[in-house]
Amino acid sequence: MFRVKNLTMLALLAVLGLGLYGCNTSDSDSDGGGGDPTPNLNDQDMDGIPDGEDNCPAMANNDQKDMDADGIGDVCDDDLDGDDVDNDDDNCVWVSNTDQVDTDMDGIGDACDDNTDTDGDGYDDGTDNCPLIPNPTQSDIDGDGIGDACDDDLDNDGVPNDDDNCPYLANNDQADVDGNGVGDVCEGDADGDDVNDDTDNCPFVPNEDQEDLDMDNIGDVCDEDVDGDGVDNGNDNCPLVPNADQADDDGDGIGNSCDDDYTGPTDPTDTDGDGVPDGEDNCPNVANADQLDSDGDGIGDVCDDDGFTCNDSTNYQPLLTPDYDASGEAGGLCLGCNVESPANIVDDNDASYATLNTGLALTGNVRIRATAADEGNDFAGIDRIGFVISNPSSPLLNLSLLGNFATLIYLDDGAEVGRAQVDGGLLGLELLGLGLEDGQRFLSAPVDTSTVTFDEVELEFAGLLNVNDETRVHRVCAGTDPVEPAAP
Repeated sequence: MFRVKNLTMLALLAVLGLGLYGCNTSDSDSDGGGGDPTPNLNDQDMDGIPDGEDNCPAMANNDQKDMDADGIGDVCDDDLDGDDVDNDDDNCVWVSNTDQVDTDMDGIGDACDDNTDTDGDGYDDGTDNCPLIPNPTQSDIDGDGIGDACDDDLDNDGVPNDDDNCPYLANNDQADVDGNGVGDVCEGDADGDDVNDDTDNCPFVPNEDQEDLDMDNIGDVCDEDVDGDGVDNGNDNCPLVPNADQADDDGDGIGNSCDDDYTGPTDPTDTDGDGVPDGEDNCPNVANADQLDSDGDGIGDVCDDDGFTCNDSTNYQPLLTPDYDASGEAGGLCLGCNVESPANIVDDNDASYATLNTGLALTGNVRIRATAADEGNDFAGIDRIGFVISNPSSPLLNLSLLGNFATLIYLDDGAEVGRAQVDGGLLGLELLGLGLEDGQRFLSAPVDTSTVTFDEVELEFAGLLNVNDETRVHRVCAGTDPVEPAAP
């Protein structure tokens, strides 16, 4: 009997020893000991759940949601529905569908596609992270699958937004050293997007990229009218494409401007009576049955205020640094002649220009040129080249005089290989419907690069008693002439 009692006592002492071993005192160095034993906690995401128990220890998720019950919390689970298809590639992120069947090919799997967009933000309810509240950006800063527009706890730290002193950054402890109502972790950057509040275009909604589609200084993630067309996102049938008229010819709820299935206008209205419906007419208010658009900018020549255009997306492209260098000088008997700032003609700045001063050119000349930085970079695939100049008061802009002294010279490795007067080229462009702003001209000439090899083009003003106070040279342009439509 005595032996049994001893054994029982030893067993109780062993259990008590193991229990104390798993705890530390909360104040082991305080006088007299006496601290309460507490678990040894580590909570790196500050969501109030120890890392050892947290199914997403590095991302705040106070609710510990785990839809597919795989032990990985939804906010850090690359496959939320557990169908072995990563979220980024899954056409039904929240509904398991390993086969990814998408009968109507709309990018939404059949398993979650009800073809309904209740809030009208452009996202079907099956994929919309806020199906009842418009949020065309689908912002979800805590990655919990609930869009910010309808998430009561944006940072998932267990503190409701209305009570959270840093609603966009997890801070379960709500520490606020200076007592100003702004949590320490977001002081100076309320939304925690690494953009200071003073310059943030959405200071209370995270948007590190600061995207602003309509350039109204309100970031897209907090802009009630993202595309700036005057129609709020929730009512806009194209929330990301401006379409103030909200035209929807096929009645599918998606505006013509952003409807991939829209095949063209059904409205036969032809305001200018040129036989081309307004929806297809590049000048709907000015008759132009030929639809001629010489600079390829989508605006017909008869109503194009921009006229001739020289940029990367039109018929003629500018010669720019670093691919091209520019230089110029005066020569011969030319009093008061010089070339100022020649490099400006290749700097891609529409506001800058070079200046040719030709005070009194008795038998002299002034020249300006653009030269390929690489001598092996010969011109190819073009049929016209020239210089954009301006000076409304100059006789050089009188077409009847240009042929007397304006010449284009082609050079290869510094040696002249051909030349052409510019008056014919200019006249040809005028007949094609091209022109510049008042007082500007495109002094150019046709050229066949299959027969003339050159890497440098030069504009020369020369002639007897050529008087011109100042001529500005804006750009050097090369490209292909637009093709005129065949006569009906």
